[in-house]
Amino acid sequence: MTRFAVPVIFVCSLTMSANGAEPTTSPAGRLWLVVTRKMFTDDLKPLVERRRREGFNTAVSTLPADKAIASQKRRPAFILLVGDDQIGKQNEDWQVPSPRSKLYRWRSVQPQQFAADMLLGDFDDDLIPDAPVGRLPVRTTKQLRTLISQIIAYESKQPSLDDLRLPVWGGSPGYNAMVDSMATSMALAVVKTNSPRWIRPWMILSDPKHALCGTPEKQAKVFTKQLSRGGVMSVLMGHGSAGGFFSMKSGRSGVWFTAREARKGLAGGPAAPAMTIFSCDTGNFTGDRESLAESLLLTPGGPTAVIAATTESHPLTNYFSGLCLLQSMKDGHKRLGDLWLDAQKRARHARSPMVERLLRDVEGKLEDKINVDKLRRDQMLMYAILGDPAAHTRLPNRLRGNIKYVDGKWRWRVNRPAGTTVLHVGFRPAGQKIHTPDNRSDPDKLLVGANETFAFKPLARLGPNDTWEGSLVGQGVLRLAAVGKGGIYAAGISLRRPTTRPAPAGRVKQ
Repeated sequence: MTRFAVPVIFVCSLTMSANGAEPTTSPAGRLWLVVTRKMFTDDLKPLVERRRREGFNTAVSTLPADKAIASQKRRPAFILLVGDDQIGKQNEDWQVPSPRSKLYRWRSVQPQQFAADMLLGDFDDDLIPDAPVGRLPVRTTKQLRTLISQIIAYESKQPSLDDLRLPVWGGSPGYNAMVDSMATSMALAVVKTNSPRWIRPWMILSDPKHALCGTPEKQAKVFTKQLSRGGVMSVLMGHGSAGGFFSMKSGRSGVWFTAREARKGLAGGPAAPAMTIFSCDTGNFTGDRESLAESLLLTPGGPTAVIAATTESHPLTNYFSGLCLLQSMKDGHKRLGDLWLDAQKRARHARSPMVERLLRDVEGKLEDKINVDKLRRDQMLMYAILGDPAAHTRLPNRLRGNIKYVDGKWRWRVNRPAGTTVLHVGFRPAGQKIHTPDNRSDPDKLLVGANETFAFKPLARLGPNDTWEGSLVGQGVLRLAAVGKGGIYAAGISLRRPTTRPAPAGRVKQ
């Protein structure tokens, strides 16, 4: 009998579990610094106490941000600004100003500078943040109490399989025939190739020729419903403005995702997972009206944090940021700010000659050749984390075990982590195809069917008294997810039938 031993590939990232070891740096000894105004200090206490119990060194300062940072005996690992920033409102009790950074422009109508909270985390002036900076953009104590309650409730929620979902909404590029024709296939390839194997994507892609489009006018409602189910994070990528995310042309005004649309499906529900919006201006918290990111954050039942740009962002650097965010989910960061900063540092060095040629000049240029290095520099600074950068995410801990291919079957066994009580076994077969729409197709049914190709078919549900092992036949992705009060642990294993090779000389065949 020929036996092939294949090690399980265990992908780990963030978790809510208090029992799971921090794979990067534990909270112990790390400084979590809050910079705020006097009006907010009392209502901050529940969050400060929670971070202290987790093991952080905590500090709250009402000094200006630069002086608050300089006054600490050690460099902060996380910086949280509590208060808003609006030009012309410098004397308001809630004002916590953001540094400004000069924008490298590729269009003449763009502003000269943008709000860059991340500059406060750059301790050596190389324009690369050393610590993530977040903001709770509140103007009233009531808003602050609501946000803190949502953060704590979200972090205290029991883990479930829905934590392993990834809702994604990709808007129509609308640049030119070549870019638009490639956008859908590129988005699918990026998610399939770069996501952790245990992730269950759920997608809308705003291409009416594709099954993942659905009915355009229903997209916002459908996406909001998926967002409320939960996930590791949700991602939007496309065009936008301060007040909304643009999906596609349809009807007079097109299809938009706005705070009004979100409130219809989220208001009153449990806090949704953190959201990243790769789009222009949606995170600009310095205007006289709430940006989309602020409105979503302040919606009861909205995302527990929103990461979005404070100015115009470039499609090329947005592409690399999105790709690297998926890759960083594999690496075991336990806090939102660590995850985001790692993704941005990866994106700064990511390269793809084909994508760069395709997207570099797609929105125009003011020079003979766009300086991509300057685009990358601004990308690291223009995205604001509206939320606590030390917040937990719902990414799982590392699951350990082994798997072997024996007599035409995959035989696996899992070591049960402390505190877990149920093992969910799922399988996504290889070779599933998304159907191409025709004039008779129901777009909503096609959307459901297309997303089912990303699903894991349940194979078993094993309890604490069962032996956590099993076997299966086939090729695809096996997902093992252990859930309990100890958190959630997951592994995704790509199963491909091994090829038989001659035994090396001198080796005994089994």
